[in-house]
Amino acid sequence: MDDQEKRKALAKWILETDKNVLNEVEAIYNTHSKNEETSSKIVGYTIDGKPLTKETYIQKVKEAEKSMEEGHFITSEDLKKKMASW
Repeated sequence: MDDQEKRKALAKWILETDKNVLNEVEAIYNTHSKNEETSSKIVGYTIDGKPLTKETYIQKVKEAEKSMEEGHFITSEDLKKKMASW
């Protein structure tokens, strides 16, 4: 199979594949793309499958740390008690 046939086969496969595989292909593309800044490359995905850039990921971690510092969390003991009532 020559390069052109590989491109056609891959394009057909990408058009028919599911969201999870598309996310993986996009991550590979972004890893190998030379024109993007490091901070704008996709480094992960949300639970909903939305891509996260390095910049966004760091921002979300900082927001979570701030929320914890403000006391917005539940201890494991409190969680166990809450789960026992479910």
